[in-house]
Amino acid sequence: MIFNLFFILTFSAFSLSFDKDFKTVNDRVPLEFNHLFESLKGNISSPQEKMKIIDLCKDLNENLGLLGKEHIFLLMKSEVIKHTLEYKHKKFNTHPINKTLISHLEKDFQNKQPKLSSFSQWIWESILAELKHREAMNLISEKNFNATHFSGSYKPQALRFERYLIFLVPWIDKMLSLNPEEFNKLTKKVSWIILQSLNQRSLLFKQLSSASSGETKVQIFNIPAHLVELKPRVSPKETQSDIDSGSLDQESKIEKKRALQEIQNVSPDDLSPLSDEVTKEIDQNTP
Repeated sequence: MIFNLFFILTFSAFSLSFDKDFKTVNDRVPLEFNHLFESLKGNISSPQEKMKIIDLCKDLNENLGLLGKEHIFLLMKSEVIKHTLEYKHKKFNTHPINKTLISHLEKDFQNKQPKLSSFSQWIWESILAELKHREAMNLISEKNFNATHFSGSYKPQALRFERYLIFLVPWIDKMLSLNPEEFNKLTKKVSWIILQSLNQRSLLFKQLSSASSGETKVQIFNIPAHLVELKPRVSPKETQSDIDSGSLDQESKIEKKRALQEIQNVSPDDLSPLSDEVTKEIDQNTP
């Protein structure tokens, strides 16, 4: 009884909510990453998740703080785009790609938007923008999209869009089939994957940063002192299901080991995401 009371008091002191000063330094991170961070921060469901995000942000401050602003920006942007598009959906249905689909998605988004996290909204808006861009290029019409129906100058663009749809279609299905709460839960999983991958890449870039680092170390995240020093007491009754994937210490060791192994074989070119525009920027700015 005494132990249970102690745990309740300890847990209460370790509130899951964050104060407003735990935030990104906005001029150093792209908009999509800030949406990810704020959405994840607002949906923390356990003390372990709270410590996990704090420790990841501390690592990123340490490992990316000497990089130039443009490299931090592009690295974060590429990781968000790459791992969002490449997320492995276990099951999904295909849908005809046509103007009717776009209209359906737009109406569905209006209904679901108020309950979607900002990162979930960013995914919705980005995919809708991709589809409307292809509509403006006359690749999407009232008829179902089929790359074999195009010829001449339209053919390369149609084939390119066909390859891109491999990554868009699973998300389109989830946008249509999941309610806002389910979609937010999905994007939360994707957010943890992105942060873990970014942490790996940050270790890599720390090793490769000598040619591109600035003279002054900067903070990417503002982490209040009381959060830096925070160490929660956890009930022994807490189960593995209370957190997304293993204990924080174990995850941290695994991720750091993987990153150090990658350093021997990976170059900055390996950071290229699926977005052609971001790939081009990385090629121009990475030494």
